[in-house]
Amino acid sequence: MRTGRAHGIRGTRRILLLFCALAALFATATTPARAATDSAAQAAYLADRLRAHPVHVTDQLPREVPQSTAPAFAEVAERTGVPTYVIVLPSPSAADPGLLDAVHKRLGRDGLYVLIDESNVADAAAYGVDAPTDDAWTVALYEVPYDAGPLHRFERFVEVVAQGDEKAAARAEAARAKYDDGEEPAAMYIGPSDRSDQSSLTGVLLTGVPLLILLLVPYVRRWWHRLPRAAGTTAAAWRKEVKASRALRWSLPVLALACAVAIAVTAPLVFDETRSSWSPRPRAIELNARLDRVAEGLAQDPVYADPESPRVLDSAQSARLHDRIRAFERSRDGGPVFVSLVPQLTEDESGGDEEAFAAAVHDKLGEDGVYVVADPASGYINVFNHGLRLDGYSLLFDLPESVTYGDDEADEAEDHSLGERLDALMTILDKTPRADEATYPGDPYPLTDPVTEDELPPLFGADFWPALFIGVLAAGLVFGLVAGLLGIVRRVLRRRNPESLPT
Repeated sequence: MRTGRAHGIRGTRRILLLFCALAALFATATTPARAATDSAAQAAYLADRLRAHPVHVTDQLPREVPQSTAPAFAEVAERTGVPTYVIVLPSPSAADPGLLDAVHKRLGRDGLYVLIDESNVADAAAYGVDAPTDDAWTVALYEVPYDAGPLHRFERFVEVVAQGDEKAAARAEAARAKYDDGEEPAAMYIGPSDRSDQSSLTGVLLTGVPLLILLLVPYVRRWWHRLPRAAGTTAAAWRKEVKASRALRWSLPVLALACAVAIAVTAPLVFDETRSSWSPRPRAIELNARLDRVAEGLAQDPVYADPESPRVLDSAQSARLHDRIRAFERSRDGGPVFVSLVPQLTEDESGGDEEAFAAAVHDKLGEDGVYVVADPASGYINVFNHGLRLDGYSLLFDLPESVTYGDDEADEAEDHSLGERLDALMTILDKTPRADEATYPGDPYPLTDPVTEDELPPLFGADFWPALFIGVLAAGLVFGLVAGLLGIVRRVLRRRNPESLPT
């Protein structure tokens, strides 16, 4: 009895342990493993890039950090005195706090690893070397102006790392003590509104100052001569002053012209800013690099996942999406579907415009179809029909918000539930009305020129010319105020001393 009961208890325990093990295995397989696989794919790609060169600059930020800056980052990295590996990524792709650890494990090389986004040193870690990364990060954050750009901030970071632990700690403490109260370093660049103010000020001064010289100097001289004189003032002194005023009257136009010329020449030297940002002008090859990469990927696979970003589709979701795409292509009046799982950023070649990105990829790929732009960072999905006989208007404007933007559950999910939402999108595509010809709302809105967008307007530009007239009005206003004030002073002095020189 006891033996049978003991065997029963042991059997029950074994069954419970088996169920617990299966539950743990299922939970591990569904959540942590997927996250590890996603991070591993991104880390493996970045490690391969660093294996080829210790500095990797993404092709997704040509408007802010073009790939031509890679040699500059490499030059700065050499000043640390230790092996340094630099990764420049968009901030959404650099958000994983364990990314540097994963890259280091994949690369298998000790050194200083620095992760940089479009504006800051996002993260840094030292493996097998001594580097005060935390203090250097603090100094770079506090001491460098917000608009200095990532290269300048990285230079300050490396400068502090090279100083060693003690000096770096003292400098970080001093930076915190100085800037913790909200004070910030002065900005390094000005914007278009600041240039507008400079142009307006130049125009006002260019007309206002010469006019004030021509108006005020003769008036003040006449006012001074008409003041009541104290006893003892001689007629000879009066005549001398009158003669001097006549000589000055002839020289006033020359003085006014000289002031105008001086202002016109000096203003461009004082307001010498030409750009509103540190970023170099991108080259054509840099503006096309990501588009070429995506188009080449879509030519081989209709679903392209950005390798620099965390993966948002697991193997099962990816396989199902491929099956749905093949089925839609075989359907009546169907066609190819191209899905780009690529971040859309204001600093990219398309300025964050999904429609412009899809149109550019279509031009590169040269194949009609439905182009789906799914942002793995924001989770937004946009659909654009290029050449298929579908109702493109309904795809562009009538998609449910749960598909385009996601619901609350999708917002909380790390993958934004993109697998489920893309599956729902394929169902909508299957039901989309067919048309006699392809319907498409039109070309995307023109983008800001990435080559010239950071250039400031000329100082003598659109805001300068209206300011010339404002300068005339300002000169008249100042003259009127001064004349009124001097008139009051003259009346007061006449009451106190009514005697005056003979005319």
